[in-house]
Parts: sequence; C-alpha cells; structure tokens
Amino acid sequence: MGAVTYITAAQLCDTPGAVELSQNLAQDNHYPVSPLLLTARANGEPVDNWTPDEVAQADDALSRLQGVIEDTQSMIDGFLRQRGLKLPLSHIPRQLTAWARAIARYHTFRYREGTEQTDPVVRDYKAAMGFLQKVADGRYSLGLDDPLPPAGGKPRHKGPARTFDTHTLRHFGK
Repeated sequence: MGAVTYITAAQLCDTPGAVELSQNLAQDNHYPVSPLLLTARANGEPVDNWTPDEVAQADDALSRLQGVIEDTQSMIDGFLRQRGLKLPLSHIPRQLTAWARAIARYHTFRYREGTEQTDPVVRDYKAAMGFLQKVADGRYSLGLDDPLPPAGGKPRHKGPARTFDTHTLRHFGK
C-alpha cells in the first residue's frame, strides 16, 4: 500500500458519521462504542474521559475499520493498476475519496438486507464500482493530470471502397 490513502478513519467519522460507524463496527453481543470516543481515537485526541475498557473497545472497532480501509485501498489500487497508473498517486483526486468512502461504508454494514433500489449505501457502492471500472477501461478520466490517453486509441474506420465518388459521378446532372 502506498504512503497516501484514499480515505481515513477520521474522514469516515465525519461522513457517514461516527454514530453509524460505531453501530456497524460493534461486535455481536457488545454495545457500540461511544461515537465521541471513536471520533477522538480516530483523530488522535486525548481519551482521558473514558475507561481503559472503553478505549480498548474503541481501538478494536478502529482496527476493524482500518482493515476495511486497507481492503478498499487495495481494491481501488487494482483498478488504477489495470488503467496503467503509477502508484502511489502523487495527488488524490476528490472523486477517489468519495468512491473510497462509498466502498468502505458498504463494507462496514455486516447485516445488509437492502437492494440497489431501496438502499442508498448499496446504490453508492455500485456507482463507485462502476466508475472504477470505467477508469480501468479508460472511459473515465481522473482529471487533468491523468497522463494516459483513453484506452482504445484513435478512432478507426474500415469499410468497403466508396461506390460514389467524383470519378463515378462526373457526368451526373449534365
């Protein structure tokens, strides 16, 4: 994995939010971590107001979230490598962060029952995956600093010889 990441735990605590993350990252038969504690740990802030057990539970949740982030990073890197881009990227386009957020959010939900028609998390995930496939195929650019030409090259046309040209039509209309 490169030195830069597409999304961080702190960014995920902002959007979709620490409340959603703490609920989705809770282990079975355990209470969710305090969203304030989760945000504090993600941002590296002091956690003196919480017990060591609560801090350990938050660290476990952040460890699971970090695993999701690393899986998301690897998945996106695979699409970018397929496109032929040199990794790690020197600049992370904003759309990559948005796609990483959608993918990571999707993977934090363990008990999903919605479909693309009824669940915006599924819809965002599928849209992100679709755009990443377009990037890999060269049908979507990551911006002005995308050094590669679109995959497929210049347009080509191949067909039969012209039936009507200036030679065959020279007496037409006289």
